Amino acid sequence: MAATYFDVGGYRLAAEITGEGAPTVVFSSGSGDAGEPWAATIAALDSSVRVLTYARAGIGASGALPDPTPRSFEDAADELRRLLQAAEIPAPYVLVGHSIGAVVAQIFAARWTAELAGLVLVDPSDVQLWLDIETPKLVIPDGDRDDGASFDVKLGAEEAAESRRHLEVPGVVITSRVGRWLNSKTPHLWKPFSLGELDARWQRNHRELADHLGVERKVASVGGHYVQVDEPALVAGAIDNTVRLALAAER
Repeated sequence: MAATYFDVGGYRLAAEITGEGAPTVVFSSGSGDAGEPWAATIAALDSSVRVLTYARAGIGASGALPDPTPRSFEDAADELRRLLQAAEIPAPYVLVGHSIGAVVAQIFAARWTAELAGLVLVDPSDVQLWLDIETPKLVIPDGDRDDGASFDVKLGAEEAAESRRHLEVPGVVITSRVGRWLNSKTPHLWKPFSLGELDARWQRNHRELADHLGVERKVASVGGHYVQVDEPALVAGAIDNTVRLALAAER
């Protein structure tokens, strides 16, 4: 399907919009990803809703940021909101985010709660982890394009912590399978933590996140970090249930 381009303030984002029906389900992808990782999940949806996938600045067919300075996750959330406004897609939204994109969705949900119908976070990143390792990562690239954007990790960790607030909407935090970290091929990057410690931290972080947001939590049985690719039915089912609960709350 061909992308549609929307000006979001000095640059254009590529988005794909399909279907009809409210609430609109908006997908926020991980680092360097556009909409492709969501294809199997979208195909498995039972809900009759409008769906939007897009690429952040500097990813895929989207334009680059005018200013290459590392940005905040809130900047990326604001970018998404400008895209929805430019595409003339009204709230409320069910936001579905993966990895870094889940952090963007979480911050969007905390800042513009009135525009939120539901929230599904798929294996969200532990931003603080990048600061706790032996050699902290202060800047994280958003993909591998030469003109791609990047994130200020210290600022992002503060934003992620501040956005851990109770939401009065249905939602789910979906975690990759227990033991997923034990298969990491780059254990040296995560010192001083062992892979076992990382795995336990990942599960604990998601459990605490779900508690703070006041949403359900599900753990994949076989899915790795890309749960939406490995277990699309699990993610699609969580989205369908969130849509159903959101529609019931409107009645």
